[in-house]
Amino acid sequence: GLKQHRRLASLDKFKSGRVRTLVATDVASRGLDIPTVELVVNYDVPRVPTDYIHRVGRTARAGRRGTAVSLVTQFDVELLQRVEAHTGKVVQDAGVEEDQV
Repeated sequence: GLKQHRRLASLDKFKSGRVRTLVATDVASRGLDIPTVELVVNYDVPRVPTDYIHRVGRTARAGRRGTAVSLVTQFDVELLQRVEAHTGKVVQDAGVEEDQV
């Protein structure tokens, strides 16, 4: 819901390091070159596996390493399985129990 000039100002603050956290929609998963993203948190698992790949790919720009965390409920398991089938890789389970959340 932000106007374009406010979006660009927020993005500039993040890219310059003046702010350390950027909350974004899927629009930010493609087309933005921000080489210093170290962590992506998916509060929902995308319905399309390639959207997941683009989201977590924000952490691996220019050969860098990073971490992607996805919050997965029982309703997201099938979506995560689609991502695993598409990538041929199993997503690591952090093993957090419900009572620890």
